[in-house]
Amino acid sequence: MMSEIKGKVLKHSEQTRTMHWIHLICFIILGLTGIGFYFDITSIDNLFGGSANASNVHVWTGVVFTLGPLIYVLFNFEKFAKFIDTITTFTKDDFGWLKTMGGYVPFIKAEHIPPQDKYNAGQKILGLLVIIGCILMIVTGFPMWLLRDTMPAILVWLCWKVHFWTAVILILAILGHFFLAAIHPKSRVEFASMMIDGYVDAEYTSHHNAKWFAQLKKAE
Repeated sequence: MMSEIKGKVLKHSEQTRTMHWIHLICFIILGLTGIGFYFDITSIDNLFGGSANASNVHVWTGVVFTLGPLIYVLFNFEKFAKFIDTITTFTKDDFGWLKTMGGYVPFIKAEHIPPQDKYNAGQKILGLLVIIGCILMIVTGFPMWLLRDTMPAILVWLCWKVHFWTAVILILAILGHFFLAAIHPKSRVEFASMMIDGYVDAEYTSHHNAKWFAQLKKAE
Protein backbone atom coordinates (compact mmCIF):
# COMPACT_ATOMS: atom_id res chain seq x y z
CA MET A 1 0.00 0.00 0.00
CA MET A 2 1.00 3.62 -0.42
CA SER A 3 2.51 5.23 2.64
CA GLU A 4 0.92 7.87 4.81
CA ILE A 5 4.36 9.52 4.95
CA LYS A 6 4.64 12.01 2.12
CA GLY A 7 6.90 10.84 -0.68
CA LYS A 8 7.41 7.38 0.83
CA VAL A 9 6.19 3.87 0.04
CA LEU A 10 5.97 1.06 2.62
CA LYS A 11 7.91 -1.83 1.16
CA HIS A 12 8.63 -4.13 4.12
CA SER A 13 6.43 -4.72 7.16
CA GLU A 14 7.69 -4.74 10.74
CA GLN A 15 7.49 -8.55 10.95
CA THR A 16 9.47 -8.92 7.72
CA ARG A 17 12.16 -6.53 8.95
CA THR A 18 12.38 -8.34 12.31
CA MET A 19 12.79 -11.70 10.58
CA HIS A 20 15.46 -10.21 8.31
CA TRP A 21 17.40 -8.87 11.32
CA ILE A 22 17.20 -12.22 13.14
CA HIS A 23 18.37 -14.14 10.09
CA LEU A 24 21.17 -11.66 9.40
CA ILE A 25 22.51 -11.81 12.97
CA CYS A 26 22.32 -15.61 12.93
CA PHE A 27 24.05 -15.73 9.55
CA ILE A 28 26.94 -13.58 10.81
CA ILE A 29 27.40 -15.74 13.92
CA LEU A 30 27.17 -18.96 11.90
CA GLY A 31 29.59 -17.61 9.33
CA LEU A 32 32.16 -16.54 11.94
CA THR A 33 32.01 -19.75 13.96
CA GLY A 34 32.04 -21.85 10.78
CA ILE A 35 35.13 -20.06 9.47
CA GLY A 36 36.75 -20.55 12.87
CA PHE A 37 36.07 -24.31 12.73
CA TYR A 38 37.16 -24.87 9.16
CA PHE A 39 40.38 -22.85 9.25
CA ASP A 40 41.11 -23.57 12.93
CA ILE A 41 41.31 -19.87 13.80
CA THR A 42 41.69 -19.72 17.57
CA SER A 43 41.05 -15.97 17.73
CA ILE A 44 37.56 -16.44 16.29
CA ASP A 45 36.79 -19.31 18.66
CA ASN A 46 37.93 -17.15 21.56
CA LEU A 47 35.33 -14.53 20.65
CA PHE A 48 32.79 -17.12 21.75
CA GLY A 49 34.65 -18.42 24.78
CA GLY A 50 36.77 -21.11 23.16
CA SER A 51 36.22 -23.88 20.62
CA ALA A 52 33.75 -25.87 22.74
CA ASN A 53 31.55 -22.84 23.37
CA ALA A 54 31.88 -21.76 19.73
CA SER A 55 30.59 -25.17 18.70
CA ASN A 56 27.58 -24.83 21.00
CA VAL A 57 26.93 -21.31 19.76
CA HIS A 58 27.07 -22.55 16.16
CA VAL A 59 24.54 -25.37 16.55
CA TRP A 60 22.06 -23.44 18.70
CA THR A 61 22.29 -20.40 16.45
CA GLY A 62 21.50 -22.86 13.68
CA VAL A 63 18.32 -23.78 15.54
CA VAL A 64 17.25 -20.12 15.68
CA PHE A 65 18.31 -19.70 12.04
CA THR A 66 15.91 -22.52 11.17
CA LEU A 67 12.99 -21.74 13.47
CA GLY A 68 12.91 -17.99 12.78
CA PRO A 69 11.82 -18.23 9.13
CA LEU A 70 9.51 -21.19 9.89
CA ILE A 71 7.61 -19.17 12.50
CA TYR A 72 7.50 -16.19 10.15
CA VAL A 73 6.06 -18.31 7.35
CA LEU A 74 3.43 -19.84 9.66
CA PHE A 75 2.15 -16.41 10.65
CA ASN A 76 2.61 -14.81 7.22
CA PHE A 77 1.95 -17.67 4.82
CA GLU A 78 -0.01 -15.60 2.29
CA LYS A 79 2.70 -12.93 2.21
CA PHE A 80 5.42 -15.57 1.87
CA ALA A 81 3.54 -17.35 -0.91
CA LYS A 82 3.27 -14.06 -2.79
CA PHE A 83 7.00 -13.49 -2.27
CA ILE A 84 7.79 -16.92 -3.70
CA ASP A 85 5.50 -16.28 -6.65
CA THR A 86 7.25 -12.98 -7.33
CA ILE A 87 10.84 -14.26 -7.18
CA THR A 88 10.06 -17.33 -9.30
CA THR A 89 8.37 -15.33 -12.06
CA PHE A 90 10.80 -14.16 -14.72
CA THR A 91 9.59 -12.10 -17.68
CA LYS A 92 11.37 -10.57 -20.65
CA ASP A 93 11.81 -7.43 -18.55
CA ASP A 94 13.71 -9.45 -15.94
CA PHE A 95 16.01 -10.92 -18.58
CA GLY A 96 16.43 -7.42 -20.01
CA TRP A 97 17.45 -6.19 -16.55
CA LEU A 98 20.04 -8.96 -16.30
CA LYS A 99 21.54 -7.92 -19.65
CA THR A 100 22.21 -4.45 -18.24
CA MET A 101 22.60 -5.54 -14.59
CA GLY A 102 20.23 -2.74 -13.70
CA GLY A 103 22.81 -0.13 -14.59
CA TYR A 104 24.80 -0.93 -11.44
CA VAL A 105 27.93 -2.21 -13.24
CA PRO A 106 30.01 0.66 -14.73
CA PHE A 107 31.37 -1.24 -17.75
CA ILE A 108 27.95 -2.57 -18.89
CA LYS A 109 26.11 -0.12 -21.11
CA ALA A 110 22.56 0.52 -19.86
CA GLU A 111 20.64 3.05 -21.94
CA HIS A 112 17.28 1.56 -21.01
CA ILE A 113 16.50 -0.50 -17.90
CA PRO A 114 13.26 -2.51 -18.20
CA PRO A 115 10.57 -1.90 -15.54
CA GLN A 116 10.74 -4.20 -12.54
CA ASP A 117 8.39 -5.71 -9.96
CA LYS A 118 8.74 -5.25 -6.18
CA TYR A 119 12.08 -7.03 -6.55
CA ASN A 120 14.35 -6.66 -9.54
CA ALA A 121 15.78 -9.66 -11.38
CA GLY A 122 18.97 -9.64 -9.33
CA GLN A 123 17.04 -9.61 -6.07
CA LYS A 124 14.88 -12.47 -7.33
CA ILE A 125 17.95 -14.60 -8.05
CA LEU A 126 19.41 -13.72 -4.66
CA GLY A 127 16.15 -14.65 -2.95
CA LEU A 128 16.09 -18.05 -4.65
CA LEU A 129 19.78 -18.59 -3.90
CA VAL A 130 19.29 -17.78 -0.21
CA ILE A 131 16.24 -20.04 0.16
CA ILE A 132 17.88 -22.99 -1.61
CA GLY A 133 21.15 -22.38 0.21
CA CYS A 134 19.51 -22.20 3.63
CA ILE A 135 17.62 -25.43 2.98
CA LEU A 136 20.88 -27.16 2.04
CA MET A 137 22.59 -25.79 5.16
CA ILE A 138 19.76 -27.08 7.34
CA VAL A 139 19.46 -30.56 5.80
CA THR A 140 23.24 -31.08 6.03
CA GLY A 141 23.88 -29.30 9.32
CA PHE A 142 21.37 -31.03 11.57
CA PRO A 143 22.43 -34.58 10.60
CA MET A 144 26.07 -33.69 11.30
CA TRP A 145 25.03 -32.41 14.72
CA LEU A 146 22.51 -35.04 15.78
CA LEU A 147 23.40 -38.15 13.78
CA ARG A 148 27.14 -37.83 13.27
CA ASP A 149 27.96 -40.96 15.34
CA THR A 150 25.38 -43.16 13.62
CA MET A 151 25.67 -41.98 10.01
CA PRO A 152 27.91 -43.79 7.51
CA ALA A 153 31.22 -41.96 7.12
CA ILE A 154 30.51 -41.24 3.44
CA LEU A 155 27.29 -39.42 4.34
CA VAL A 156 29.07 -37.35 7.00
CA TRP A 157 31.72 -36.43 4.41
CA LEU A 158 29.04 -35.54 1.84
CA CYS A 159 27.11 -33.40 4.32
CA TRP A 160 30.32 -31.64 5.29
CA LYS A 161 31.28 -30.84 1.70
CA VAL A 162 27.80 -29.60 0.73
CA HIS A 163 27.56 -27.59 3.96
CA PHE A 164 30.94 -25.94 3.42
CA TRP A 165 30.56 -25.01 -0.24
CA THR A 166 26.99 -23.83 0.24
CA ALA A 167 28.26 -21.59 3.05
CA VAL A 168 30.99 -20.19 0.77
CA ILE A 169 28.46 -19.35 -1.95
CA LEU A 170 26.03 -17.79 0.52
CA ILE A 171 28.73 -15.68 2.18
CA LEU A 172 29.89 -14.34 -1.20
CA ALA A 173 26.29 -13.66 -2.26
CA ILE A 174 25.46 -11.84 0.98
CA LEU A 175 28.64 -9.75 0.74
CA GLY A 176 27.57 -8.70 -2.76
CA HIS A 177 24.08 -7.98 -1.48
CA PHE A 178 25.49 -5.88 1.36
CA PHE A 179 27.59 -3.85 -1.08
CA LEU A 180 24.60 -3.07 -3.28
CA ALA A 181 22.19 -2.49 -0.39
CA ALA A 182 24.39 -0.36 1.87
CA ILE A 183 27.29 1.04 -0.17
CA HIS A 184 26.52 1.33 -3.89
CA PRO A 185 25.34 4.94 -4.50
CA LYS A 186 22.59 3.90 -6.92
CA SER A 187 20.92 1.32 -4.70
CA ARG A 188 21.77 2.09 -1.08
CA VAL A 189 18.68 4.31 -0.81
CA GLU A 190 16.74 1.09 -0.18
CA PHE A 191 18.80 0.18 2.89
CA ALA A 192 16.39 1.76 5.38
CA SER A 193 13.39 -0.01 3.87
CA MET A 194 14.59 -3.39 5.11
CA MET A 195 16.83 -2.50 8.03
CA ILE A 196 15.11 0.48 9.69
CA ASP A 197 11.62 1.81 9.01
CA GLY A 198 10.33 -0.20 6.03
CA TYR A 199 9.89 2.80 3.75
CA VAL A 200 11.48 3.62 0.42
CA ASP A 201 11.39 6.83 -1.60
CA ALA A 202 8.32 6.89 -3.87
CA GLU A 203 10.09 8.62 -6.76
CA TYR A 204 12.94 6.12 -6.65
CA THR A 205 10.44 3.23 -6.57
CA SER A 206 8.47 4.62 -9.49
CA HIS A 207 11.61 4.27 -11.62
CA HIS A 208 13.31 1.15 -10.20
CA ASN A 209 10.19 -0.87 -9.39
CA ALA A 210 7.78 0.57 -11.91
CA LYS A 211 5.53 -2.49 -12.17
CA TRP A 212 5.03 -2.75 -8.43
CA PHE A 213 4.56 1.00 -8.07
CA ALA A 214 1.86 0.92 -10.74
CA GLN A 215 0.07 -1.83 -8.81
CA LEU A 216 0.20 0.28 -5.64
CA LYS A 217 -1.23 3.28 -7.44
CA LYS A 218 -3.99 1.17 -8.97
CA ALA A 219 -4.91 -0.34 -5.60
CA GLU A 220 -5.01 3.12 -4.05
